[in-house]
Amino acid sequence: MILGLAVLLLLQESHGFHNDPEPCTSENTSTVIISEEVSCIKVHELSNMSYFWLRPQLPDGRPLVLSDECACTFGCPSYLNDTLPANGTEKIKLFSTCYSPWRMMVRKCDGFYVFYVDSITHFYSEFRQETICLAPYQESCKKSKNSTDSDLHVCPEVRSFHEETEDGLTMEAVFKCLFQPVPGNIEYDVDWYIDGTLVNNARFSRVSYSNINDTVLRPRHWTNNFTMSFQVSCAVQANDMSSGTEGDFHESYTYFAGVKSDRIQYSVIEGETIQIGLQATVPFSCPPVLSDAMKASHCNFQFYIWTPGEEGKCVNGQISNGVAFKDNPCGIVFGYKDRRTSLSVTGYIDGLVNFRERRSILKVASTRNPMDSSGIWNGVNIPDITVIVKDKDVLVSGKFCASYTDPHQRTFDGKYFSNQRAGEFLLYRHKTLPYTVHVLYSACIWGRATCNCGIAIRSGGSLFSVRTCKEVSTTWTKTFQVPEEKSEICNENDLRIQKYWRYYTVTFPSGTVVSFSVSWWSSWVGSIRIRASVSDIGNTEGLCGLVNDDVTDDFLPKNGHSATDIDRFAESWRIPMNSADDSLFVENPKILSESFSYTIDDNTDNENYCTCPSDEPVNSYSPDFETRNQAHCNQTTPSSVCGSQVSMVTHTPSCGSALRRRKRSIEPDDVVDTTVLTYATDFDETAVFNVSDWINGWNATSARKFCEDAFAFDPAVETCNDLVNISSGSYIDSCVEDIKMSGNTTWVEDTLDTLKGACLTEAQKQEVFYTNSSSNSTEELSIIQLITAKLCPANCSGNGECREAVCSCNDGFIGSDCSARKSMPPTEFSLPSGGICDTSKRLCQRTNIAGTFYSEEVFARFTYIQVGETGFADNFTVTKNATLRHFNLITVSLPEIPESSRRLRRSVMDGVNGWNITLSYDGLTFGDQVTLLVYNSQKYSCETQTLTCQKLKIGTGIDSLSSKSGPSGHLAAIAGVVCGVVVIVTLMIIIILVKKKRIPNGRNQAVIGIQRDDIKQTPTSDTGFVLGGNGDYGPIISSLPPIQYVYQQKRAGTDISLHFDDKEN
Repeated sequence: MILGLAVLLLLQESHGFHNDPEPCTSENTSTVIISEEVSCIKVHELSNMSYFWLRPQLPDGRPLVLSDECACTFGCPSYLNDTLPANGTEKIKLFSTCYSPWRMMVRKCDGFYVFYVDSITHFYSEFRQETICLAPYQESCKKSKNSTDSDLHVCPEVRSFHEETEDGLTMEAVFKCLFQPVPGNIEYDVDWYIDGTLVNNARFSRVSYSNINDTVLRPRHWTNNFTMSFQVSCAVQANDMSSGTEGDFHESYTYFAGVKSDRIQYSVIEGETIQIGLQATVPFSCPPVLSDAMKASHCNFQFYIWTPGEEGKCVNGQISNGVAFKDNPCGIVFGYKDRRTSLSVTGYIDGLVNFRERRSILKVASTRNPMDSSGIWNGVNIPDITVIVKDKDVLVSGKFCASYTDPHQRTFDGKYFSNQRAGEFLLYRHKTLPYTVHVLYSACIWGRATCNCGIAIRSGGSLFSVRTCKEVSTTWTKTFQVPEEKSEICNENDLRIQKYWRYYTVTFPSGTVVSFSVSWWSSWVGSIRIRASVSDIGNTEGLCGLVNDDVTDDFLPKNGHSATDIDRFAESWRIPMNSADDSLFVENPKILSESFSYTIDDNTDNENYCTCPSDEPVNSYSPDFETRNQAHCNQTTPSSVCGSQVSMVTHTPSCGSALRRRKRSIEPDDVVDTTVLTYATDFDETAVFNVSDWINGWNATSARKFCEDAFAFDPAVETCNDLVNISSGSYIDSCVEDIKMSGNTTWVEDTLDTLKGACLTEAQKQEVFYTNSSSNSTEELSIIQLITAKLCPANCSGNGECREAVCSCNDGFIGSDCSARKSMPPTEFSLPSGGICDTSKRLCQRTNIAGTFYSEEVFARFTYIQVGETGFADNFTVTKNATLRHFNLITVSLPEIPESSRRLRRSVMDGVNGWNITLSYDGLTFGDQVTLLVYNSQKYSCETQTLTCQKLKIGTGIDSLSSKSGPSGHLAAIAGVVCGVVVIVTLMIIIILVKKKRIPNGRNQAVIGIQRDDIKQTPTSDTGFVLGGNGDYGPIISSLPPIQYVYQQKRAGTDISLHFDDKEN
């Protein structure tokens, strides 16, 4: 301790405080309000001071000074053991009740003292119990430089009071010039000054002390020329009326009139909250006729807050602001009795490791209040408050969790392990915020390994998931041809989803970033990474572990308090199979509809943060600060997601559950197929794969050599190691393990993608990389540009140039890695709902097409299928541009039907028609064909695979019966629509008698059939009526209109026709 004090004194001696700006007049001095009852300050509370000079004062503005009598009742008091300087700066001695005596620099100013606190804050940890004793400063008042008669000396002081107006009708704030009277027959002259300017209509002469209240400064004296937030002072001259002697004018110290903060500058750590104290030095007025309840509700004085220069710039999917306001929609409210309040200010989390401090300027101004009859609080500006935001993101540099390939795991703190289990697991969960990430593992190499085949990300009531497996298995997994996405984004602030080809980036409002990609070699999720944010420190759980820079407690099991082994740890975070309560992969996850409840801190409240506008608000009174001041509130963290100009496609928010609740007859055309996740019948939840042998001729030596060569060949590895400190060692180890389990090298690109993805995310978090240029670059590239030029997938396959982690492909090549040729058209794509567009449920103006696409430019060729009275009408073909939604989905608008075709269709209303669709990248070469049938399901039922349709009878269902049905069923249905029970019986008898004569052994099977050259054709009657059934055909019922539908489809050179011919007999 003695050594610490010695160093402290040396620092004070050597520090260049003499070069600091003048502390008496400089704004580089921190003002601290100390309560009058205590009159002392704790040394450790000085640790967050923005400036080195400290000016303590009481709540009413009176200055405090170091005291030789200590009133502190806590800690280890240090009190004055020296004489304060009469002027200038001196080093004075303090005596400590716990430590050795020490010294502090003190500067005498005009009416107050300031103290140098820099050396204290450097060693505040040594002085946590130390307190400094203070007392109100007593000094004779200011007086004229030409003072000659001390007998007529007065010492005025300005104070503010709440008094009746001169007419006695209401109350107003006034300033009084207070002083002790001079004995004798004395009268006084009183002058008032505002900001040093004489108030000419507030000069009072020859006033006796008994009438001194007549000299008050009232609003009517100054409201036409001044607005509060000024300095007011008074000057008093004493005149001896008996001797005729006039004294000198003695001026008071200035009194600040308005609202001011305790300090003009504060500092706050990013993500943490401080309190800014605000003091009103002038009372608020309220009509005395109002009841206390009415005063409380109507005499509130409002101050708006805005932050100029903070437009909310979007950087890496996160808003970059300076500060947020906790539980405060950009406004301050003083009740009519209030003289002090506080403002909660939080350092905004920008997700960047800042290379310099951020500064925010808080501007505060009052609004009009109809109860303020004098208008003194109209448009009052509080002196600007500066808040310095100190970076905290540096604490999460390099903190990312990963699950990649088969799957290798990495905790936030850098502990590696493998989890060769199948099923759903909780990868990441925030303890106090509603953020969760689940992963899905299923067998990808029988008996040897599992792989990632799904990820689900939940934020509040919103969910985004990508799944590549149809079912989970411990033997062999069924996968989708293209990944299946599920999106229920009910609040645009819940998640920010960015997609670029096979790469996904999802950002939580806290700034935590989830990145993942679909594997290059098969339908698996090759790599998942979660980059921690400041909000995650000490608040994470799951397979990712706890973010606290301590690997020894990474394996904390669910509901556990101490680390355990890998098996128990991993199994504890398993989600029970098909659990409706916990799973995020079930059809309707229950957790989305429940309030957030898994916090372990019972004292944690739902916090709300606001950011304020950058422009000054309209000066109008309103109880709703958030609406009138355009505050952006309802943020659960002091951070927010935003869009980006970088991504090819940014997800458009939508709420699936809300859409399901919406009552409307026709839904939009944005339809995709979804399936329910299932588990294989032989799924074994206890299975754990543990491979010890090598296969396919590989061994440890050959596998390591291959992996080291592959990593050495990729230029990104060296760049990431040198500039971002991403080492390749653990990834090479994972590559070797992959070869051991699979017996091949198919996962090496996914492992490299994991390294590159971690490198890219980390580089994007370093603010300095955006401003500094590389000394090795002749093109003056920034470091981030230099890094991202090496991070393209597969290094663009040698067919393009890498720029900012995006390939710019050479002519003739396409794809995110430039590996596909433009001349090769898309193949193996499909339409939603089995190729059926139901006009009773959808608009059928556009359609989605699912597949694997490699270019933003996709052409769709449509061949129209018409219906006419005599069969085929002229078909037409049209080509349109599709919109690439993501690598697995495009959307295209259906062409308009020509007027000539519309006229041909009028004889067959609401018939079956549609389009044959083929796709191309270059507009010249088209590939596979799919068919889109457009019809009304309330009138027709069609099956695209068998190309069979049935006409439905309105009100009775399908207008056809099975081959075993007799005619009585059909006639009974018709009669039931027309007649009552008695009439039905009578008609049935008559019709049956007639029918026996006309239709022996007849059928009334449906009227629609398919003609196709590779399917046995259905015989037709002489009238052209197409009969269904299995060969037992009867004569036609002449009373029913024959119908022949025509449906022509070109598929692999084969004509497929479905004939419609509606003729009335």
